[in-house]
Amino acid sequence: MFAIRQSSQMSFRSKVVETLSAMGRIWSHLRHDQTDRELVIHVTTGDRKRAGTDANVWLILYDEKDQATDTIKLNRTLKNDHERGDTCTFLACSGNGFGHPIKAEFWRDSFGLGHNWFLERIIVEDKTHGSEHIFPVHRWVRAERHYIIYEYDCCLPQEDEFQEQRRTELKEYRRLYQYEQHVENGPVQIKELPEDEQFTEDYKWDIVKCKGRFLLDTKLIRWTTDKWESICDLKKCYKYSLGEPACLEYWNEDRWFGLQRVQGVNPVLIRLCTEIPENFGVAAEMVEPFLEGLTLDEAIQNKKIFIIDLEILQCINCKDDRLLCAPLALFFLNKHKELMPIAIQLFQEKGPDNPVFLPSDPPSTWLTAKMYYSNADASFHQSCTHLGFTHLLMEGVVICTHRNLSNSHPLFKLLAPHFLFLLAINTRGLEKLISPGGWVDKTMTIGRKGMFELIAKGLFYDKTFFSIVFLQHESVAYECPRNCTK
Repeated sequence: MFAIRQSSQMSFRSKVVETLSAMGRIWSHLRHDQTDRELVIHVTTGDRKRAGTDANVWLILYDEKDQATDTIKLNRTLKNDHERGDTCTFLACSGNGFGHPIKAEFWRDSFGLGHNWFLERIIVEDKTHGSEHIFPVHRWVRAERHYIIYEYDCCLPQEDEFQEQRRTELKEYRRLYQYEQHVENGPVQIKELPEDEQFTEDYKWDIVKCKGRFLLDTKLIRWTTDKWESICDLKKCYKYSLGEPACLEYWNEDRWFGLQRVQGVNPVLIRLCTEIPENFGVAAEMVEPFLEGLTLDEAIQNKKIFIIDLEILQCINCKDDRLLCAPLALFFLNKHKELMPIAIQLFQEKGPDNPVFLPSDPPSTWLTAKMYYSNADASFHQSCTHLGFTHLLMEGVVICTHRNLSNSHPLFKLLAPHFLFLLAINTRGLEKLISPGGWVDKTMTIGRKGMFELIAKGLFYDKTFFSIVFLQHESVAYECPRNCTK
């Protein structure tokens, strides 16, 4: 009897719901004339920590004549809308004679335990005209605060009619994006990583998976190999991880050494040589045997001689007081368009105790000179080209952009996609790789202290770079930490 009564009650409730729905459709038909059209509204919540909301959300759309729709509630009964990373779809009628939606006003209340909300975007589909209108929001929506943005949300500050909204948002960003210096005399870093800049859950999971796979690979390598005593031993390590690189067969060739200067990880140092520097102990008779019948002057005039000068590496304090080379290297572009090394000097001041190494030297001597040069090149690359002038310098750009440019600014729109996870990567790198006793201290000649010193020196050493960054053409002297010639 109880089961029959319960079934009857459920049937009755179902009929009530159907009746109410039908009445709603009839009322909608009576209320809107034939000029009304249906709008499909897609609301995407951001994929970041605590981005989803349980709050009530409302939207008003405006057309080019500033006609407004009715207030549209963006919540569905018994639905868990606006969850992290989700896109929810809602239907609405535009009202009598409504044009194309070009402006959106939205707000929320503070209902529910989790009422914070990061709104990624709103897309409005006009089925009648077959048009789509995109409102990129990319903001945390605060409770009871009305936000108004135009389609595409892209305008200069002097053209923005919502100045107070713009100022309020920038004030909030300046509170979140505070900065400090981890590298003395170097670029600034974020003081505390904002939640918006943290890795997404998917990205974190990818990191965990990669880390687990690499740890297994490392264990396998340790079980199957001993300490490296030859290139053959090194090949075994690649066999169980990344695969053997093709250059293992010709890594010691001069052609490959020259190719690395223009196609390797640090192709920014090489310059056309117009004269041999006074401190480079190269004489014409030393290198002319490698110039395919040209004299040194002829090769220079024909723009076939190139040079790399790592003077900046002088006086850098290395880990365990090791001495880092500050080499000069000379290259010749031969008739096969191959860049061939023809001279290497490992330190800046020429003299009997600082010889110039040549391809005609004993093979082991010449190979050792190239290896010492490559070690110096790697120290500059990791410190300046990679970490200092890319990661850390761009971190300052990210902070400055968020503190001074509204999300609506055209430059912000252009730059923001390139900022993805940059602060999170830098923060993790400084904690894990460049910390005292970390990867840099363990594996690099220069060490952490030398790396930071080189970054600070590099910012002021390159006069071209300095003039671009500070918009002036005056050279600034860098005080060398030791009393030596720069």
